[in-house]
Amino acid sequence: MRSSSLVRRVTIAIVLGVIGLTMLIYALERTSLINFAATHDGTEAVIPTRVYVTMFVGLAVVNLCAFWALDHWGAYLRTHPEVKQLPVWFLVLLIVLPGGALVTSVATHAGYIRSLDAVPVDPNAGFVAFQVIMAALVIIALVLLGARWAPGYKPREAPAQN
Repeated sequence: MRSSSLVRRVTIAIVLGVIGLTMLIYALERTSLINFAATHDGTEAVIPTRVYVTMFVGLAVVNLCAFWALDHWGAYLRTHPEVKQLPVWFLVLLIVLPGGALVTSVATHAGYIRSLDAVPVDPNAGFVAFQVIMAALVIIALVLLGARWAPGYKPREAPAQN
């Protein structure tokens, strides 16, 4: 496989993965806002079925893209072991910092929503975009680490013959 073909395919996988991640996070945010609004009003939450369908489809797309990228990047690394990769410390930092920002922002947002008199049921597009970017950084770093540490990453040397 040529590297230009791999770059094109991985770019398509990242774009589709971000679309799926957007669907997933939007549906999760919408579900939580509807639940907060119902709790605040003292009524029962009625979440439309399309929100659950969006969540499921988004999760499926993210998983398929991540596993596809992991498989193809791992295969490329096995056939091209000389390829330079990002250092492990950088990838771990790329998991910890955006992951921490994501968890902190969700907790802060939940506290803010609870403090409102009237809870909106439509997610804020900027907040969803922030969550998507942070989650995408974490997933991409996990894929790169997973391909590096997967069995068969380094080509095996042939046994010495006497």
